[in-house]
Amino acid sequence: HTVHDFAPYLPAAFVFGVFFVVPTLLAFYFSLTRWTLFNATFIGFDNYVTFLSEPMLMAGLRNTLIYAVITSGLKVIISLPLATLLTSTIKLKGLFRGIIFFPVLVSAVAVGITFSALMQPTVGVINTALGFLGLPQPDWLGDPKLALYSVALVDVWKGIGIAMVIFIAGIQ
Repeated sequence: HTVHDFAPYLPAAFVFGVFFVVPTLLAFYFSLTRWTLFNATFIGFDNYVTFLSEPMLMAGLRNTLIYAVITSGLKVIISLPLATLLTSTIKLKGLFRGIIFFPVLVSAVAVGITFSALMQPTVGVINTALGFLGLPQPDWLGDPKLALYSVALVDVWKGIGIAMVIFIAGIQ
């Protein structure tokens, strides 16, 4: 291989280096220092030891991982069968595709307000329906044991459409 073989890739490699590799390396370097605006003192892995010994930071990391696994996993698990179904010969598949994709188009603020109202503990539609069925009516967003999962499920609802479209494009 000669340099000319790689020439078409050089602009992309330059952009990748400037906007990804260099910032990543600088971030790692600064994570090993105690720094101010004008100087940095190398302290090794002390910042990591401090981070791993801080219970609130570890709880945040745990919650982030739980959220990422739930949302990423469920979006794939739900959207792949939907994409398979909606590439078949069923009637009204265009309508179903539109309905499933619609939440992607709605702003995050609107989704938050809507689900906040739906999950409201005393007069929300979800708890009203559960009460009608004689089931317990939890505080979806106020109970620390349920809030993370409630928000994750709303994100899954909002994101299934885009994952489904990507799978449909791959199937077709």
